[in-house]
Amino acid sequence: MEQRADVCEKANLRDYAALLYWQAQRRPQQRALIVDERAFTYAELWRRVTGMAAMALGVRGDVLVAADTFVDQLTAFLALQAVRARPILLHHGLSVAEVQSILKENGLQGIWHCPREGAPLFEPSGLAERVHEGPDVLGVLSSGSSGTPKVLYRTYRSWAGFFPVQDEVFRVRESTVLFLQGSLSFTGNTNSLLSVLYEGGTIVTSAFLRCHLWEELLRRHAVDCIYLVPSKLQLLGQALKEPVATVKTIFTGSQLLTPAMLRRLKAVFPQAEILLYYGASELNYITYAICDDPDRDSRNLGRPFPGIEVEIGAAGRIYVTTPYHISGGTMPFSVKDTGEINARGELIFGGRRTAWINKGGFKISTLRLELLLKAVPGVEDAAVLPVRKERRGDGAAAFLVAACGASETDIRRAVRRALMPVEVPDIIIFLPELPLNDRGKVDRHQLERVILKETATKACD
Repeated sequence: MEQRADVCEKANLRDYAALLYWQAQRRPQQRALIVDERAFTYAELWRRVTGMAAMALGVRGDVLVAADTFVDQLTAFLALQAVRARPILLHHGLSVAEVQSILKENGLQGIWHCPREGAPLFEPSGLAERVHEGPDVLGVLSSGSSGTPKVLYRTYRSWAGFFPVQDEVFRVRESTVLFLQGSLSFTGNTNSLLSVLYEGGTIVTSAFLRCHLWEELLRRHAVDCIYLVPSKLQLLGQALKEPVATVKTIFTGSQLLTPAMLRRLKAVFPQAEILLYYGASELNYITYAICDDPDRDSRNLGRPFPGIEVEIGAAGRIYVTTPYHISGGTMPFSVKDTGEINARGELIFGGRRTAWINKGGFKISTLRLELLLKAVPGVEDAAVLPVRKERRGDGAAAFLVAACGASETDIRRAVRRALMPVEVPDIIIFLPELPLNDRGKVDRHQLERVILKETATKACD
């Protein structure tokens, strides 16, 4: 009865600052957050938040948060909610012009700066505060794949209301010690952190993209749950020399898991159940699959989470009906991904419609092409981008990372053997590694610049 009352009380809180206060009252000495060598109890984290909130008194409206460190991101995110502002965490690496564009085009009230040295500073925009129809408590940035990123708003319940469901699937509990890494501007990181906060568990993270440091943290703190995007899971799996037996659950999304990656993860995390989910910033978690067979179809994203409905519309577009979505979203909702549902009710992912290539009337999925290229002997990683050509139709550019000792010439030959002639990429570029953005995803904007440089070089030859 007491546990049910706690769930009801947490579900009806105002925002995530109130959730932290609720937990700090009940488990003040429990470790909430560990960042490399620094640890914060729930009581200590709450004191940091109230200290920053005192400096933010008078800040209102929708506010961008520019913070370099994980701790400052989290503290500002909660402190601004405590003073009734709506924080929007900025991605790292944006230019001043890009930040100003986000500010103005979304009608935001200013920027909360958290410098590495010195006190936080609010830079007001002078723009009028917008009226929110619902009890929105935070905003997140859209991917911004075309134009300026749009701010998407969320109520407390749009995430917290689903935590009991997702935490049951991912095995997140009060005793959980979860490792994640990267910027909190990535909604997957923010959602995962808040779900652990909701249960009263512990988050472990590192400020560094160094797998030997991650391994040390996993072992030292007996981490039992991992949330990382596949690109980072691959790095970690390759770096580990000895198995980590404490990890019981790994959940991941945003990219697919190849058979080779699954085999490696199962070798270094022998006790872990590996789950691949499908979700979207505009919605929440949609489907999930338990990846117990390395040779499973990599595109299989499993069945819907309890209470979520998925259907396929015209041109294979995926539509989702869920009560846990951004404010203003109407159901059924589509983020323009494509797929199909098999006889077992599982979602087979087809990728974003804009990522398909029309090559002389032959439709090519860049997602399928990436999976085929990753299976080519000697290829350690791969990414594919469409190349739009005004006169010759669409083409494909493939970015390949060769395994240690593999010959680029041999890989090119193997690619031609593995693919149909029409599928062979028009451009193949070898890179030492695929560039990642601060969310841990392949930085496709950077790859587009590589294509422009490559084509310009060839034009000059």
